[in-house]
Amino acid sequence: MRRVIRRFDLWTVLRFSLLFYLSMFLVLLVAGIVLWLIAGATGVRHNVENFIGDLIASDDFHFLGLQLLRAAAIGGFLLVIIGSAANVLMALLYNLISDVVGGIEVSVVDDDRPPPTVV
Repeated sequence: MRRVIRRFDLWTVLRFSLLFYLSMFLVLLVAGIVLWLIAGATGVRHNVENFIGDLIASDDFHFLGLQLLRAAAIGGFLLVIIGSAANVLMALLYNLISDVVGGIEVSVVDDDRPPPTVV
């Protein structure tokens, strides 16, 4: 069976993109916080701070956790908005181009056979 994808609903693309990018943002933000806490508990963060302090000849170099978290949150929300807008723009361009060329044709196989039994 052949199907043709002629249009994408822009509202659906926007909702799906927002949910996808927000979930990815939250997963990465929580993973970053967990890694930050582990690095602080094991002393890795202190070693990195000392190393960077030695590189820039500073005795009091320290990462500021709340500022890093705030910057990551703001940057992540900007990326969610930019990524969602880019997906909607690509869907809009696809809709305009598919009006000219007719869309993408997809072959779908409808297989009604029962699944094989395991002996």
